[in-house]
Amino acid sequence: MLKIIVVEDEPAVRKELSLLTPWEELGFLFCGEAGDGEEALVLAERVKPDAVITDIRMPGMDGLTFIEELVSRAGADGSPPPECIVLSGFSEFEYARQALRLGVGEYLLKPVDDKDLSVALSRARDRILERQAREAAAKSVFNEFQESGSDGSSTAGRPSESHVSRAVRLIRERFISGITIDEAAAELGISSGHLSRIFKQETGYTFVDYLMYVRVKRAVELLRDPSVKVYEIADLVGYADSRYFAQVFRKVTGSTPSEFREALLREGSSSVRG
Repeated sequence: MLKIIVVEDEPAVRKELSLLTPWEELGFLFCGEAGDGEEALVLAERVKPDAVITDIRMPGMDGLTFIEELVSRAGADGSPPPECIVLSGFSEFEYARQALRLGVGEYLLKPVDDKDLSVALSRARDRILERQAREAAAKSVFNEFQESGSDGSSTAGRPSESHVSRAVRLIRERFISGITIDEAAAELGISSGHLSRIFKQETGYTFVDYLMYVRVKRAVELLRDPSVKVYEIADLVGYADSRYFAQVFRKVTGSTPSEFREALLREGSSSVRG
């Protein structure tokens, strides 16, 4: 899957984007969030995202400066910059002009409609896949002219990426019953220490924190249905103790399950984020 991060200074909006967007359905692996441009640069340096969703106006380093820095760093090492989706509460032409100058492919005004965001993400995904296909084709043609074939450099890191992708799939398949890093590593045929290192490197999460994220994301989906009790949701996402579930949920979202549900219900059926 393609890796993506979210940069947004408003905690409520950031959590909604992180937890309510159907990343997997759209072909993305969510790899973390940041509250400003400086924090986002550190995150981007670590996880190397293929795409970024960022607000424009943020304290410290704003979204446009952040994107400019991403483009500059990509140019320095010869890699393509991430596809950027800009969110803004302002419709001034100057913001859009600067974003376009930096190569931003998608510019969405807040409050962002779910459908508009999905369309923007789909277009960004398609552009990334098209670029990757062109690069792969060019590399294939180049390799045909090499007398000794590949020296191994072009595939460096791929086994680790494959292991991480498989570990993510195991978490998503078994988050209800639970899975430990030792169990995942045994299935992948690698050491738990090696899996721990490459998982953090590729996703920005520890194995345990990603399992927690997957459980809370599913809980948020279930909270949309007012007929499902909170203690039932806890059990449905792998927590036998509903009080512990509430603690974990608050740690991730900043609110209790009941508070989060109330906020969702207040939004009603408008399906917007602002």
